Amino acid sequence: MTGRWFSMPEPMRVTHSHPDIELSERDLDMLAGHEGEATRIAMRIILRMAAIQQATELIDISHVHVGGSIYTGRGSLHAVERMVELGATVRVPTTVNAISIDRSRGTHGAPDPEFARNADRLATALEEMGARPVFSCTPYVFPDGPALGDHVLWAESNAIAYANSVIGARTNRHGDFLDVCAAITGRVPRSGLHLPENRRGGLLVRIPDVEAPDPSFFTTLGYLVGKHAGTDVPVIEGISCAPSTEDLKAFCSTVATSGPVGLFHMVGVTPEAPTVETALGGRPPRRVLDVTRTDLRDVWRQLSTGRGEILHLVAFGSPHCTLGDLARLATLSRGRRKHPDVDVLVTTSRFVHEQASTQGLLDAIEDFGMRVSTDTCLCMLTEGSLPPGTEGVMTDSGKFAHYGPGLLRRGVYFGSTRDCVESAVAGQPVLAEPSWLS
Repeated sequence: MTGRWFSMPEPMRVTHSHPDIELSERDLDMLAGHEGEATRIAMRIILRMAAIQQATELIDISHVHVGGSIYTGRGSLHAVERMVELGATVRVPTTVNAISIDRSRGTHGAPDPEFARNADRLATALEEMGARPVFSCTPYVFPDGPALGDHVLWAESNAIAYANSVIGARTNRHGDFLDVCAAITGRVPRSGLHLPENRRGGLLVRIPDVEAPDPSFFTTLGYLVGKHAGTDVPVIEGISCAPSTEDLKAFCSTVATSGPVGLFHMVGVTPEAPTVETALGGRPPRRVLDVTRTDLRDVWRQLSTGRGEILHLVAFGSPHCTLGDLARLATLSRGRRKHPDVDVLVTTSRFVHEQASTQGLLDAIEDFGMRVSTDTCLCMLTEGSLPPGTEGVMTDSGKFAHYGPGLLRRGVYFGSTRDCVESAVAGQPVLAEPSWLS
């Protein structure tokens, strides 16, 4: 990994105001262009967002995860490259989300060479600002991340939910490019989930006791909770196990996909929820959702939109596979071989890929016939990127089960990781109702 890291500036003393927003001397210096034109532009954008959010002050952040790394057209590329030309440099440790291509394979031979070149240029521009090119939608698996109580600006919906909920850092859901501006200035509006009063739970979700929950349970539960959350912070009561990183990743990915959830509390699991009362801020919940096994079964079934007995693609890694995910895939696939008609795609980060290689996990995965791709993710798959004649698609990702039908113009089967491996071997969808529904 390459990239430059910067220490945080000393805390800034508030001394002046700008319309209705209190600014420090350094804020005013940045706004006046004393730290360069790129910083002046970035500060103006931050202040505009602060006004929209009715914030009265800005706060320091300790980390940024840039989500505007997917190439969406010349406009997105031009904006970032122009900031580089103007001397933009990140002020705080900054990482980059997954990008539109597997950069490790280069741009030669890409289905759309111009698209691939522009995607590579966008990644290069972010690197030139000093961002660390982790190219991953799971920044929480990397060392030196934020800690409980840190103010950050993370993009990518699952990462936002994980940062706020599992780590206990503070970030809002933001649109692209604001993350770049925050990285340049080290400042964000003090609004939304940066405020303690907005982190109190409002929806109490009570779940039945289930045996042997796995990531497919947390995927299903997250999708159900996200659909009901609305603007309330969900508080989940009844988790009787110690969820793994993979379980929590699965929950974060779907709770933030089916609804606008940036923060949840899982009683006895997440750091701001030692008790129900603490998670609710000492107040009664505004709403209560009593989840039944029937509710979970309905959502589990709804996540599968595929039809028929044909299977051509099995996809893992939305969000990116963790080391734990790859260890599970290696265990399930060791000594076996996929059906010749089925393509099996795994997406992950180079960081996790290197860890898996060191631990010997990739041997079993690749011997099975899986192809492992880094830098990019499943959400970059489109109908045009599939080989001609591709019909059945299957995944263990609730997020991809949600977005896949729109991206690929075809139904997608959702199942557990074991279901997906068994299906890849059989050459047709194999779906077994999970034991936790019994």
